[in-house]
Amino acid sequence: MDESWLSREAVLTQAASKPLSKRPVTEQKQIIEAALAEARGRVSGPSGVAAKLGIPASTLESKIRALKIDKSRSRIG
Repeated sequence: MDESWLSREAVLTQAASKPLSKRPVTEQKQIIEAALAEARGRVSGPSGVAAKLGIPASTLESKIRALKIDKSRSRIG
């Protein structure tokens, strides 16, 4: 049984409790990857990851590049 949706949901719920910038880099990467999977790779717009995380899309794009996150992996599924 695939329980990945449970872990993504838990990560996103946890993300709401503390600003992304106040978290360790490994945790930031995990949160962003989970949010990208949930949003199917969409960064901006009302249903995008930036809105979910409460940060500007440009800031999120910078973090994605800095953390070497592959957005294309999130579009699958």
